[in-house]
Amino acid sequence: MECNKNRILPLSFLIAVAVQGNPAHAMGDFGSPRFNWTNNVQYNAMYRLNDQDSNLLFNGENNKSANIDDGNANFDKGIVSNRVELLSELDVVYENGWGGRISGIAWYDEIYNQSNDNSGFPPGGSAIPNHVSSGYDAAEFTDDTEEILGRDIELRDAFVFGRTNIGNSVLRFRAGQFASVWGESLFFADNGIAGAQNAFDIDRLMRDPTAEAKEFVLPVPQIGVDFQLNPDITLGAYYQFGFEPNRLPAVGSYMSTQDTGVTGAENMWVGPFTSIPLTREEEADDGGQFGLQLRWRLGYTDLGFYVVRFHDKNYQQVVNIGPSGPESYYLTYHEDTTAYGVSVSRSFGSVNLAAEASLRKDQALVSSGAHDFSALGLPATDNKDNPGYAVGDTAHINLSAIWLLDPGPLWQEATFVGEVAWNRVLDCDENCAAMDPNASRDAVAMRFVFEPVYRQVVSGLDLGVPIGVGYSPKGSRSGFSLAYPPEGGGDFTLGLNGTYLNTWQINLAYTNFFGASDGHLVERADDPFGDPAFSYKQARKDRDFLSFTISRRF
Repeated sequence: MECNKNRILPLSFLIAVAVQGNPAHAMGDFGSPRFNWTNNVQYNAMYRLNDQDSNLLFNGENNKSANIDDGNANFDKGIVSNRVELLSELDVVYENGWGGRISGIAWYDEIYNQSNDNSGFPPGGSAIPNHVSSGYDAAEFTDDTEEILGRDIELRDAFVFGRTNIGNSVLRFRAGQFASVWGESLFFADNGIAGAQNAFDIDRLMRDPTAEAKEFVLPVPQIGVDFQLNPDITLGAYYQFGFEPNRLPAVGSYMSTQDTGVTGAENMWVGPFTSIPLTREEEADDGGQFGLQLRWRLGYTDLGFYVVRFHDKNYQQVVNIGPSGPESYYLTYHEDTTAYGVSVSRSFGSVNLAAEASLRKDQALVSSGAHDFSALGLPATDNKDNPGYAVGDTAHINLSAIWLLDPGPLWQEATFVGEVAWNRVLDCDENCAAMDPNASRDAVAMRFVFEPVYRQVVSGLDLGVPIGVGYSPKGSRSGFSLAYPPEGGGDFTLGLNGTYLNTWQINLAYTNFFGASDGHLVERADDPFGDPAFSYKQARKDRDFLSFTISRRF
């Protein structure tokens, strides 16, 4: 997966262009700049608590399990991440409200820069790794997985911003690389307008299930404008110049349950000692993604109306079929989906309630039988006009609450944050035979986080105890996306957060994955090409973990 390191201009150049291209009478005197440079150094360790469950590893009978178990087989009980990270942020703001921001992140994880615990091929081992770049050495991570998780440097924000008065109205803009998050979604951004706008670092989010999705949004090159007509009505628009997919757990990493897709994918097993290669990752075009919004404050109620054109941030896997059967496969991202949304938010005392509803037209659906028959003389598939996967229309609703609780006998203060997400496949318009047969028409998922807070436990130290749970009820097997808790299961997290002198942050957390266990893929006897179906069960049943994080901001 490519990041946006080379897609934007340096911040100083962007500021210069903005200044030169706008006469002083339109924005007033700049005044003196204020500089704010902050750095956050962080150390994180994760410890696996369970041995591998043999039912979630290749067992010599179910060939499909060979394509889902590298992330499990690579890690015995023990340390699974040993990571240091630096986040650096620089803000420059002039007195007239113009300025710029640039941020970058660098990390190194010892675990992904050394051999792993995979036992290798039989007879010496019991695993069937999907490695090619490592020379089929089971104890080595693939090159891409090692690069993205082992060590890297990324440019995050890099943009200029400004404002100018037009009569009694105010025009604000941002230009460069940044994230724009609309709507009211909290945890299930993928189900809302925010998920249409943005890609998210799902791998990092899974390390802390109590975090809100907006904390892990990935910025892209774009220009955004907000026009505040009056104190109650604001119009907004953006156009993006770069495409970024969701960053799912890399193949063979601890959270991974898919060996054939996303970063690090190289190979797919289709039978005993028979595999096919990944030939390409067909990312969507950089252009063609834009949105419009209207924000209207009506008394104490905030209303939002949205239209967004976007490319799908989740990949589809398409198998190329030749005269002898499967020959290779590729990954692709569907283009030109349109979302229409509305949101409402209102506070009642210490409780904020919000809802967001949207419809998506030409949305890629969960497909486990996507094929390309061009080797047999049929038209080649693509990610727009002739997809090999299913495409249709979907409906979405997110309901959320944020509650600041009064002091009680067990806490000085506390917060409750919760969200319920629902989606429905309204219809399938293209290539419906490719849709996963186990998907249900409707699906529901929910996540709740309760955190009591204790101030000044000792001088300068505040403590919080976040308790979080994510869950999908029986019958919830989304045909829209796989990015939800498994059917009848989910995750539970109990943490302890400490803040010392508003400078040091310490976090200790236990995460448990619950629900009926099964691999991510299951046999599908009715498919002539041996394609599996998705199980919608708990593929991480044996991957409970402890995490420890300490960071300092300066």
